[in-house]
Amino acid sequence: MEICSTKSRWNFKGKEEAKKASACTIRGYLNNLNENINKNDTRNVIPLSHGDPSGFPNFRTTKVSEDALIDSLQSGKYNGYAQKSVLLQATRSIAEYLSRDYPYELSSNDVHVTAGAKQAIDVLITALAVPGANILLPRPRYPAYEALATFNRLEIRHYDLLPEQDWEVDINGLEALADDRTVAMVNINPGDPCGNVYESEHLKKVVSSLHYTCIYFVKNVV
Repeated sequence: MEICSTKSRWNFKGKEEAKKASACTIRGYLNNLNENINKNDTRNVIPLSHGDPSGFPNFRTTKVSEDALIDSLQSGKYNGYAQKSVLLQATRSIAEYLSRDYPYELSSNDVHVTAGAKQAIDVLITALAVPGANILLPRPRYPAYEALATFNRLEIRHYDLLPEQDWEVDINGLEALADDRTVAMVNINPGDPCGNVYESEHLKKVVSSLHYTCIYFVKNVV
């Protein structure tokens, strides 16, 4: 039996640009700040950077939902893949709930349930990714949109948010970016990571500035 003594090497290596980009993130800076808080200081720290409201007691999940989840787990009836009839019941309930705030009634066919917002973004961007298409992303932005658009070979065009105007959209810049190959514009409201909330009049201006037919993709955090 012949043993090769040549030292094997991987045929790929990490991309230096990606390493440098991932080394400077908002999350990284926040973690560094939190790690350097004086542990002997007994004053309460208000985490203004915490983006998930469910981490606070005033946003606790209702006991009705908790009990329903516990009953489902203990019943042993839902340990496998969900049956279509169960999913239909869930989407019908969601459609009925959402229809309370809409001028028209939604059906179960209007509802698509995903495992969190990131999967929803993945599904939408994958569906929109056709050859030669482009997508408009805000700058600054939540990074998942850019990563998923890149994986799906969409051309990414960035429109600016203006800090001196409470992070409103640069309307003139947006109009210059959109063309007949634009399939979507992403608007995050309330803003992530800026925390701004747009007034309805500004949102109307944003929509009217898109002269081409495309999906106005809004991520609303309620």
